[in-house]
Amino acid sequence: MTPLPPQLVGPERQAQLAKLGFLAGPIPAGSDRETSLATRDFQRRARLRPDGIIGPRTRAALDAALARPGLTPSSPYRQFRQQGEDLQAQGLASDDHLPLLDRGLAGSPFATSVPAYAHQLEQVPPDLVPYPAASPGFGPYPRRGQAPAILSGQAGFGGLEFLSEEVAQACVAIGSFGADQPLRVRWYGRQAQNCNVQFWSATKIAAALHVLCQANRRSPMTPIGVCRIGPGGGGGSEGLPQSRTSGEGLGEGFGDLFREMVSYEKDAQSPGHSNAVGALFKTLVNPGEENVQEWLRKLAGNPSLVLMGRYGTPSYVENGALFGPPGLLVGYRQPPRTRNLVSAADLVRLLTLVGWHRQLGPDQRLAGAQWTSLKTVVAGLGHDSARYIDAALENLGLVDAVECPVILSKLGYGAETADPEIDALTYAAFAQFIDRRSSPPRQRSFALALRIPTAPGAGVRHDARMATEVTEIVRRVFAEELG
Repeated sequence: MTPLPPQLVGPERQAQLAKLGFLAGPIPAGSDRETSLATRDFQRRARLRPDGIIGPRTRAALDAALARPGLTPSSPYRQFRQQGEDLQAQGLASDDHLPLLDRGLAGSPFATSVPAYAHQLEQVPPDLVPYPAASPGFGPYPRRGQAPAILSGQAGFGGLEFLSEEVAQACVAIGSFGADQPLRVRWYGRQAQNCNVQFWSATKIAAALHVLCQANRRSPMTPIGVCRIGPGGGGGSEGLPQSRTSGEGLGEGFGDLFREMVSYEKDAQSPGHSNAVGALFKTLVNPGEENVQEWLRKLAGNPSLVLMGRYGTPSYVENGALFGPPGLLVGYRQPPRTRNLVSAADLVRLLTLVGWHRQLGPDQRLAGAQWTSLKTVVAGLGHDSARYIDAALENLGLVDAVECPVILSKLGYGAETADPEIDALTYAAFAQFIDRRSSPPRQRSFALALRIPTAPGAGVRHDARMATEVTEIVRRVFAEELG
């Protein structure tokens, strides 16, 4: 039988795709593109050639999936899409307020766990079973300046062939370690390296970490959580009166500003506050230090990234500086102006340098960074308003199966320019859990960064897509299907 082209897929097959969750329903007229996309998504999960054509093998796979208990392979896309559209119909969701991107920590099942995140990252239970690392693809974490060895996979999809084609760039890192076993990691990627693109606000964490490293090099015993940012940076501490270098009563705490940048908690009262704080961190550079762009290039082994864009706003504090009990720790330097274009691997690298700090050696860690300071960053990253990993665990019925949760993340979203090369929904996250479904317990420690090109009016749909793809990654990590 000749396969039907995508535009002629009949209602029966559309209904099957919808029942399996790959296609949102009911099926509207003129939905040929969505039907073809849903077909290809199903084919990827069924390990068929994703051509969008329902030929004999795809028909057989659809029939078999519907006959299996639990309907497998299946997708939560229809569920997430329907939830978003229901909220949109009530006026509770729009491009300016996406259901899961802007869900906020208050609605998270892990909201009360954030203060314990740093402690959870310090502990490795003696009976913890590491993620299976029999595959030769697991190896040591890369040293500073060394790019990770990312699985290439088919057609450059790097072991992430199962993700929807709407995901343009992706990187996933799976960690495996135990009480007496060093960290080993396997990296997966879809256009994850040397593909520097706009990840929007997800890149803000880089400059904050750069400031932290500078401060810790100058005063290793001073936790950045006790430091404050205020005016008076100049070009360094030379010549500043002692009253301006004490830091007492000056400006705002680094930890408060970092958390506000991540959570957007002040943006309702002061639009652009997060962006202004993100721009501020890029101006904090000591004499003789590299700016954040050069620092990250050398750290990640990506010499072509650019990272001096100001997020569209002036700095929150002009001529600002970071002060601690010893005095001025990081001064002001006028940064050059570039764009913010990095790779998915760069973002995963930054988050794993925080989450796996205690598992890394001296030549792998953030140079100069002390755990007493990184704890402040851990707490701040726990307040991200995007809750895609929450949604994944809820959808998979795993919330009550995990203990010692850690979720560190940073969203990025821009759909104002109508430029497909720039507009995107992005999400970068590090997550770690103890899976208590078996005895002894099993480890789940991983990081991801995904980028979905979007456009004005497509936010709610792509919010559902992001939740869907994160859910599939989480499912495979917990099922130990990656590795």
